[in-house]
Amino acid sequence: MTARLDPVIVAARRTPIGTAGHAFKATPVDALAAPVIAAVARDLAGPEDLPVDDVVLGNCMGPGGNVARVAALRAGLGQTVPGVTVDRQCGSGLAAILIAAQAVRSGEMDRVIAGGAESASTAPVRAHRGGSPYERAPFAPEGHPDPDMGEAAEALGTARGVSRERQDAYAAASHAKAVA
Repeated sequence: MTARLDPVIVAARRTPIGTAGHAFKATPVDALAAPVIAAVARDLAGPEDLPVDDVVLGNCMGPGGNVARVAALRAGLGQTVPGVTVDRQCGSGLAAILIAAQAVRSGEMDRVIAGGAESASTAPVRAHRGGSPYERAPFAPEGHPDPDMGEAAEALGTARGVSRERQDAYAAASHAKAVA
């Protein structure tokens, strides 16, 4: 049996952020993710020069297909590095990190690049057959609550006793750590 390994984050980056239809309106999601993946891969390069075993990206609005694989190829990781794209809606990026951590913990992989990327500007317009567009995909079947993300987050915070002040303090501390 393989010894259990504790995964660690050794490099962190983020894609640029903009408002839909503005600065990055013509940039597809894989092109947003590729330079970030390439930078993290450079950060991972060391004396042992181990290759990246996999790229796992969360994406829920993308063009279809395997955004992680396309972004890994665009980043120059080569054809031997696979990629997998995860769609867990708002939790897609965190789910990708969890999957990567599980792969490392199991001993199956040593180095996995994981995160999430979206492009609201280049995401395809969603439409029902026959052409009638819709604003967002349903997240639950008829008869179940199906709130928008903001409403769902507020309800979850209330249910778990996490105040807005606590959330804001956590976010501020997280950004301060990232800057440091």
